[in-house]
Order: sequence, then structure tokens, then C-alpha cells
Amino acid sequence: MPALLDRDGNDTVTRVQLRKILRDQNLPGLRNDRMSLVLAALRNQNSTTARSTR
Repeated sequence: MPALLDRDGNDTVTRVQLRKILRDQNLPGLRNDRMSLVLAALRNQNSTTARSTR
């Protein structure tokens, strides 16, 4: 996922990126209400894990 964020210039994952990850991994899609929970968890995890900008 860090490579995808770096490629797109995002600090956090977006719905579009999450949907692409699910498609690329052949995982079933999420409904919007569930996707919000997953995005919140990923963003929370990302904010507690410092990413290097170098």
C-alpha cells in the first residue's frame, strides 16, 4: 500500500485506491458503510505509524 500512496501522492488511502486494491487482490467488494470503517481503520493505523518522507 505505501507504494500506491507514494505513486498517487496521498498521505492516506482513498476509496478509489481501496477499491483498486480489492480488485487487484481478487477480494470481494465492500459496501459503502463497511468501506468507511475500513478506511477509518487504515487511516488511524497510518497516523500512528510514521511514514518516512525521505
